[in-house]
Amino acid sequence: MENEKINILLVDDRPENIVALEAIIERDEYNLVKAYSGEEALKYLLKYDFAVILLDVQMPGMDGFSTAKIIKAREKTKNIPILFITANNQDSQYIFMGYSVGAIDYILKPFDPIILKSKVERFVEIYLLRQKLISQSNALEEKNKLIEYMAYHDGLTNLPNRRMFNDQLVAKISKAKQTNETLGVMYVDLDRFKYINDSLGHLVGDKLLQQIAIKLSSIIREEDFIARVGGDEFIILLPNSGTEDCLEVAETIIKQFKKPFYIDQYEFYMTTCIGLSIFPYDGEDSDTIMKNVDAALYRAKEQGKNNYSVYHSGMNIKSYRTYLLQNDLRKAIEHNQLTLMYQPKIHLSTGKVLSAEALIRWNHPKWGTISPTEFIPLAEESDLIIEIDRWVLINVCKQINKWKESHNIPLRIAINFSAQHFIQRNLIKEIEQILKDYNVDPHLIEIEITETSLLGNEEAVKQTLLQLKEMNIKITLDDYGTGYSSLHYLSNFLFDIVKIDRSFIQDVANKEKNSRAIVESIITLARNLDLNVVAEGVETVEQLNALIDLQCEEVQGYIFSRPQLPDNLLNYILECEEKNKLFSSNSSSFSSYQNENVILLNKKNENELNQDVIQIAIQNIKTHHALSTRESEVFSLIVDGLSNKEISEKLFISEHTVKNHITNILSKLCVSDRVQAIALVYETCMNKKNVL
Repeated sequence: MENEKINILLVDDRPENIVALEAIIERDEYNLVKAYSGEEALKYLLKYDFAVILLDVQMPGMDGFSTAKIIKAREKTKNIPILFITANNQDSQYIFMGYSVGAIDYILKPFDPIILKSKVERFVEIYLLRQKLISQSNALEEKNKLIEYMAYHDGLTNLPNRRMFNDQLVAKISKAKQTNETLGVMYVDLDRFKYINDSLGHLVGDKLLQQIAIKLSSIIREEDFIARVGGDEFIILLPNSGTEDCLEVAETIIKQFKKPFYIDQYEFYMTTCIGLSIFPYDGEDSDTIMKNVDAALYRAKEQGKNNYSVYHSGMNIKSYRTYLLQNDLRKAIEHNQLTLMYQPKIHLSTGKVLSAEALIRWNHPKWGTISPTEFIPLAEESDLIIEIDRWVLINVCKQINKWKESHNIPLRIAINFSAQHFIQRNLIKEIEQILKDYNVDPHLIEIEITETSLLGNEEAVKQTLLQLKEMNIKITLDDYGTGYSSLHYLSNFLFDIVKIDRSFIQDVANKEKNSRAIVESIITLARNLDLNVVAEGVETVEQLNALIDLQCEEVQGYIFSRPQLPDNLLNYILECEEKNKLFSSNSSSFSSYQNENVILLNKKNENELNQDVIQIAIQNIKTHHALSTRESEVFSLIVDGLSNKEISEKLFISEHTVKNHITNILSKLCVSDRVQAIALVYETCMNKKNVL
């Protein structure tokens, strides 16, 4: 732009006047365009952008006034300054006419060269200033567009971000209401993507996300909308799409994800979970729709990897509880809701307690004690498991010091570490720092890992375990026998202890079952490899006697002790020491032990809701809200998580009738959707005893 010449238009019917003008104002940076009539001048105006026009007033045909009038009437040329050139004998009325058609100034013939040159230069300066302002304005507009684009798009994948998604969701719901159409909302969450970032680095993870974004964009239709709303989360809006349309897209996504992604030298097979909700059936506003699609996603995760779940056909009271727990878990550490209990391991030849396993419990303010088998999987779905395991290690160190200071008992404590820890780059440094901060001997720490922790990350885990061994921390292979390559792991990893999974211990006393032979083989193999053996889940005297016959070294289970609070465990240990040994290794002495110490177990799954209480809560709601017999039947099936189609088949009524019943039920309960109906049942349960 800087090298381009400045165009100036000279208009006069007499060539000698054009030559005179040209001689006076000519400069290297000017491009003087000459026109000998008004008509010719207008043609040049279509071709060039002029800084100023020098226009003769008196010309045959189209005079200067007519030409100026046309120039000022055109949008493209209306702002070009016009300098009229005329004879000096024109009266004021004539001059006024020139100004009225758009003239900026007059110069009289014969004109003074200095005045003419000066005026042209000033008009050129104004032109250059105007061009600069236009350029700056355009640059600012481009920057504003870039800023706006960045504000509404994801910098990595170039997909719309959460902000644009929120705007689009509100807009598309509004449009769907006006056109009486449905809107599908699909929440796509990648499975275990965090492991890729942690093990291979964010650069590889980012490249994989870019490919996934391209893949998802290629699957959806032109009218659909896709956004990246989180690290590995995408949401797709499907206008005018019902359940079947959305399910078809979900199945296509899962099918496409079965094909590998190639990043550098790596080959990735990714899986994903998808939650679905449909406007207006699953909510009539953006907040409700998002709450329900989020709940559907959690339901899909519960079912395993590479699954999808439709909100209104997958939600029941159990998955509602899981959904709420996921949210509350983030506050558990902050609000001091987590506690540790300890279950002792008994050395069979001496009856002494040589170690114990730390077991975490969540004391929820509303729902009481929640088992780790219920909330640990939820924590592993997010980064919370890292924070929880760190909390466990710190509190175990504190407790070890308390026991040592009060009774000089150096008890070794086993801690369960999630698989996610073993791909952490700073794990060893973090453990070293915690042990140093609390002055705890590493000999008193035992880390339990499962075989599944080793899958896919063998080399990284092997190096981590080697470093832990060098710190003199004991390493235990937990749940042995339930994995995939048990012998391989025993021969290649430096374990100190093997824990036989409780599933084998249940039938160890029955010589006709395979479990006894498996347990015997494990004990023999471990002894040959110089490994200690612990049998977990020992609950009966028969099981205990069988393990003694098989020369198992240590046992852990309810037959000796349930998990206990720290003070209770201390009393238990002191009692054992006072008796010198818990019992004789002679199996004939166990009958008296059985009568005094065996705990009768309640076989009910502690994670299951009490179905009797649920039924009472449902009955109370039916009575209180005056549900009819048929509405009561439909309501019970809603709580069980059945879809409209499944309810229709169960009760032998049409889906249309089911929908009408559900509308009436929601109206009577004063709720807007199924989740709120389930929440009403759950809250009613909370007022009863023994819900959990």
